[in-house]
Amino acid sequence: MPIIIFRGLLGENEDHSVVGSDPVFRQLGVESKIFKFQLDPDEVFEAAVLGHSDLVLDQGPLTVASMGFNPPERSVQFHLSLLSVNGDQIRSQVPPPSIEEFKDIQAQLIRLNTKSLTVLIGEGLDHALVCEKRLDIRTTSPSIACQNGKQKSLPEGDSENEFRRFIDDSENLLTEQEFNQRRIDHGISPINLCWPWGQGQRPQVPNRALELGYPWKVLARSIALRGLAKLSGFRPYRMPLFEFLDYSKLAGEIQADPRSLVIIDVPPVPEGEEEREAFQDRITSLGVKLIDPLLQWRRESKGDLVFVATNREKDGLIAYVTKENERDHFPFDERSFTERRVPMLGFKNLLENHE
Repeated sequence: MPIIIFRGLLGENEDHSVVGSDPVFRQLGVESKIFKFQLDPDEVFEAAVLGHSDLVLDQGPLTVASMGFNPPERSVQFHLSLLSVNGDQIRSQVPPPSIEEFKDIQAQLIRLNTKSLTVLIGEGLDHALVCEKRLDIRTTSPSIACQNGKQKSLPEGDSENEFRRFIDDSENLLTEQEFNQRRIDHGISPINLCWPWGQGQRPQVPNRALELGYPWKVLARSIALRGLAKLSGFRPYRMPLFEFLDYSKLAGEIQADPRSLVIIDVPPVPEGEEEREAFQDRITSLGVKLIDPLLQWRRESKGDLVFVATNREKDGLIAYVTKENERDHFPFDERSFTERRVPMLGFKNLLENHE
């Protein structure tokens, strides 16, 4: 039976709800049994949703795993972010490359390979770097580098000169590319810096597919989640951006492969009035073209169906739609956060409870 997670769909309370007045979401509350959950402060969403605990999850190894690449056993793996730099100032909020720009970038990234450093081509602004030797090095995430500047954020430790040279070479190679000059001419930030961070070695991950008896299909936008799913023995697939998601097509894919775990990342509600109205229309379409067809499919197939929604923190709701459940008529929206009669449930048991 499918599990569909809407990450970030819920607001902090009823006043910030985009689903409270939606008829399809109201119907979902009527046809399901509602539970609420709260992740512990030390729980990582990507691990919890796949049923893992006590894992050290560095971004680099998960990025490499998401690509299906098996790195050398003693290697250290990095996430490689493409950023924009002007002098010492780094920007991480960069419009992604076009198809043609990506081809040019790929050609330059390959030129950065050295005897011990190998670039793995990923997607958009996200790639990977494999260092084929163990080392103790400290790196800085793009968000912190944007705050502190390039010079204060450069790698420190073993082989720091090699990594700093890699970063400088990437700036020199990418800055001189014609596509970056065109971006600047059109007022778009150039893509002219490769930034390695999130280093680590591939973790030892329990094979959840063997434990559950089936390699669930996992559809997610998160590279880290797809990487962990790959290491867990699942079948990960890339989810399109929320604004480009075809809900009707997704509903059909879920019905064709019911043992699917689908994670839809819902962006924050826009502040502008027109943008908010368009966003609300998108939520309505989500209900009509995805949730409603799946509810109808469940009525006909008599199977189980699970919907999960979270807010921006670590709170969420679980709606179990099964033939055995008694309906409790609690709403699948923020009001259930403060309803004492809504029972609490462990988030990590989603897959175990619904094989």
